[in-house]
Amino acid sequence: GKVAVVTGAASGMGRIEAARLAEAGARVILTDVLDTEGREAAAELGMRYRRLDVSRAADWAALADEIGAGEGRVDILVCNAGANGSAAPDVLSSDLLEKLVAINLSGTFLGVQALVGLMRPGASIITVGSICARVGTPGVHLAYHATKGAILAFTRAAAAEFGPRGIRVNCVHPGVMPPMRDRQGASHATRDRLIERIPLRRTGEWDDVARVVLFLASDAAAYVTGADIPVDGGFLAT
Repeated sequence: GKVAVVTGAASGMGRIEAARLAEAGARVILTDVLDTEGREAAAELGMRYRRLDVSRAADWAALADEIGAGEGRVDILVCNAGANGSAAPDVLSSDLLEKLVAINLSGTFLGVQALVGLMRPGASIITVGSICARVGTPGVHLAYHATKGAILAFTRAAAAEFGPRGIRVNCVHPGVMPPMRDRQGASHATRDRLIERIPLRRTGEWDDVARVVLFLASDAAAYVTGADIPVDGGFLAT
């Protein structure tokens, strides 16, 4: 099976992405900083857990060395780990700015930097953007928008750079998902207004994104690179 690395996979969307890849036959290395949850998820899903702080180059280097000495290659990298900017008390908070840049943007960059050397033709890198890369959302930290927009630009540049080596790079943009839908203090009226903006008339679930990630990781997407795919029920179409 293909060798896959999924970051931020102890819970939520990352865990479901890891599960979908494993179901398709991939050998998944589940990574996170939440050790207890990560080990439990890995044990339940039958995969290996590796502690990884995506914002630390040393962690990535250690992972690359471990994989290089073991599996010898990486076929799939899902840069799922991210810091959430929704319901920010101050959308211009400097403290949150540093966290968002370190995890969302640097975490994606460092992952590709560390593992692309272990990739062969046919490998797939999937980054995780957001509809906030495309539209402004009041109440969501401005740096969250900026980092997700930067991930989109990074994805396109990486696709152009690594395409001649047969390595594909694509981005998925989750729409209104559980954190935004269920954020503390959100009224039923607020949620109803969100749903009214979505042509499919429902908010998203993590598995909606995981299924697109699985497609992009598979050979069925062999001629797809540099794409950014909204998984938003049509939100960006309105």
